Amino acid sequence: MGTTRMVHTGIGVWVAWDGQLDPAFDAMLEDFGGFRMAETTGQSLWYFLGDEGLRALARIHVWGRVNALPIFIEVFPASLLVGPKFDRTLSISVELSRQHVTPSESLEILLHPNLKPQLAGNPGLSGTPIKPSSGLARVHFERFEADPGLAYDTGLAWMGVIRPLGDPLSRDTAEGWRNIAAELHDIIDRLGLKFMRHEGFLLFEAPGLKHFRAWCRDTVSRIMRLEAEKDAGGEGRYWPSVMAAVPSKGRTFGKDLPRRLGLNWDQMAPDFPHMSFRSAFLLGDEFVIHEARAISRGVNVDDWCNVSLVAAGEESEKSGSLAVPLPGNLSVADAVPCFYCGLGNHEPRQCPSKVLDAPRPDVWERFGRLPIAGLEALSQKLDAALASDTLGEMTRRLTGKEDTDLLLAAIFEIDQPLQTRMLEAVWRAKGKDLPAGLAQLGRREGDYYWDALTALRERNAEKYEEMLLQALTKYPRAYQPKSLQGFAAMEAGDWTKAVYYWQESGRLCYTALQRAYFLWLQARAFEVQGEQHKAIALYRDTLKESPRWVEPVYRQGVCLVKMGFTDQAMQIFSQLTANDPSMFNRVMIDPELERGRLHILAALWRVWKQAQEAAQALVASLGALSESLRERFLEGEPYLVASEEKIQELLELGKLGNYVAYKGFEAGVADVEAQIVKKVASEIKVMQAEQARQYEELKGVQREAAWFPFPSLLREFNADFNYCATKLNWMRTSSMDEPANFHKSREYLPEVDERIRTLRTRLITLRIVRDSTFFCMLLGRNFLWMEVAGLGLSLVLVPLFVYLFQTSGQGWVADMMEQQKWQLQKGLVIILTIAAMALAAIKTAISFESKKRKLFKLAEEGKLPQKKPKPKKKPKPKAKPKPKK
Repeated sequence: MGTTRMVHTGIGVWVAWDGQLDPAFDAMLEDFGGFRMAETTGQSLWYFLGDEGLRALARIHVWGRVNALPIFIEVFPASLLVGPKFDRTLSISVELSRQHVTPSESLEILLHPNLKPQLAGNPGLSGTPIKPSSGLARVHFERFEADPGLAYDTGLAWMGVIRPLGDPLSRDTAEGWRNIAAELHDIIDRLGLKFMRHEGFLLFEAPGLKHFRAWCRDTVSRIMRLEAEKDAGGEGRYWPSVMAAVPSKGRTFGKDLPRRLGLNWDQMAPDFPHMSFRSAFLLGDEFVIHEARAISRGVNVDDWCNVSLVAAGEESEKSGSLAVPLPGNLSVADAVPCFYCGLGNHEPRQCPSKVLDAPRPDVWERFGRLPIAGLEALSQKLDAALASDTLGEMTRRLTGKEDTDLLLAAIFEIDQPLQTRMLEAVWRAKGKDLPAGLAQLGRREGDYYWDALTALRERNAEKYEEMLLQALTKYPRAYQPKSLQGFAAMEAGDWTKAVYYWQESGRLCYTALQRAYFLWLQARAFEVQGEQHKAIALYRDTLKESPRWVEPVYRQGVCLVKMGFTDQAMQIFSQLTANDPSMFNRVMIDPELERGRLHILAALWRVWKQAQEAAQALVASLGALSESLRERFLEGEPYLVASEEKIQELLELGKLGNYVAYKGFEAGVADVEAQIVKKVASEIKVMQAEQARQYEELKGVQREAAWFPFPSLLREFNADFNYCATKLNWMRTSSMDEPANFHKSREYLPEVDERIRTLRTRLITLRIVRDSTFFCMLLGRNFLWMEVAGLGLSLVLVPLFVYLFQTSGQGWVADMMEQQKWQLQKGLVIILTIAAMALAAIKTAISFESKKRKLFKLAEEGKLPQKKPKPKKKPKPKAKPKPKK
């Protein structure tokens, strides 16, 4: 065993037998409070907490006188070691652990000499010296003897007390107690137990271990069933009650039993029987033992604990998922909780929270990433660290970076609005209500009371009095000095003055934020004093001033737990947790919820389990989502890489085992799914736009390529064009919601772009050939009609010039032209041809683009003249053969 929480010295019994052991033997040992520590073939090891073991052996000794029992029994001192989880082991001397023996034909009981003094308190028991036997330890054992004329009763009997919760004058309490009392009385009556009622208490007496075990089992089982029926909307016969059982030895059964027990009934957890660890160990393995820190330190077997059934509502313990014990050094049994932090191991003036000067919301974010399964180890580590110097170590660890420091910081962050750092924030707040108003903090204004606050934090009483006096003198109508006086009175234990000063501060302040804060402080004062009803009323008044502030709602739940009404409190906590998952961790580790801790951990386990199962289901869906992404997007795409990284982060978050992490994982998966849906829809639109662009580009390529005059030369061009047209047609007609189609489209788009670029490159050559051909055609047409016009003009001009020269008296010129008419005509034709070519080229160059555009436009509009198909020639009818003559 690694760690031992308690050690108890009792009686060990080694039993060795030959053959088959009578079942009545083990039953007799169990009836006297023995529990089997180990067993193997032919031998077993038992342990008794007290002298009941000797009386059990006396009963066996008397039985062995009339029955042949081939049994060897050795009785010796042994120590029971109890671990942190109440696991038990036995410590005996080494020489006793190495013994071996062969049982004789009759019963033999040997007594260790160290146990002989205990025989004096048990009449009829004695020991006789014997010779040492081989195989046994070298100890002067004595033979155990019992007077057969005496009756050796177990001496195990218990008295029980059951008390209802709530105000006895309340009608609801009276009705609830009447219902639950009928159920509990039915169990007592069926077991035939002696009982009585007095002043709201139900008292009973269990005469033996079997009756006591049956009462515990039936009571817990019945309460669990009634509670489940109430939660399911049944008759509602459940009502929380506290119960305790004590050994009858040395006590008388009477009406004053509740007073003589000296228990603080207001600190006990409802619905679970309270008893000593000694009694709880006797109940057996069907019960689970829990600490009762509010009324006991739990360091020896006579301290208080409570028990519950393994099979009735202990799922959290069986799974081990919500094993979240708080460090024992943080609390003291039956201590008044600190006003500032709720811990019971120090007074308010010593509270380590005074070293903190601002809220730390990052604490809950970091705590939400701690696996719940590891909190138990962290708690034990923190408990060990606080053992030597509790206050000093807490103060140092509040600002530490380790996980154990984070656990302590989270506990102190629960009551942050009650600490002096909140007072400073309220003084500086510029907002009008809580909690939003705390986001608007101004600078420190005013004199003296800031120094007084610092002195209060540093426990410098002399400086505090000096600064506060000057503040009151300078600001007689300010609420700040009055509020500080309330904190000083609270630390001094004068609750009346503290409440008075906070009431005065509330009357002097001027915003809803400030009024809500001082109502809040008054409520806390009544809560710490145990006046939960007044505290709840003031918390409700606080909510009227600041309806959006959740802290008063949470404190009402805490007050209900302190009153014992855990079910009602869990309804409040469940609503808060639904709005803020970090509330789960807050409820889980709040030390002020110790009274209802068992109920709370069981309820939280169910919520945690549901979140865990939902997270496990989402892990599978996230894997499918990741696969869908890989099916849609291409390898190496930035969005795919970023999404895969986000999914991996979410998967790591989902493995943390913390409720906050589970809810964050759930929200993250929903966010990723929404983003993916949005991204896919956006990408589909982008791809459709790309397809439309490619279609238009391909259409333009087709339009220009259609004018190429030599279509038989466009084999490669046509192959690329047909590829693009085929892919675009497939993409436009396929459903992009299908991952495979989406993925293929993302592959085809760049390929089509590449082919279109290739087509455009080839189109340059085609365009040159096309334009050149068209230019030449236009040039030839312009040249021809200019040439024809020039030739006609030349035929007219030469005779015209001859005539003009003759009529003008220039006959020699006319004769010369007449004589050289054909040479002149030929020269003129050449000149006109050259001029026609030049003019045709100029005209063609000027009008080429407009002609081309006009031609293309007519082609697009379908207004170009179409060639009429040639009519098919009808085949000539075959001539009929002439008849032969």
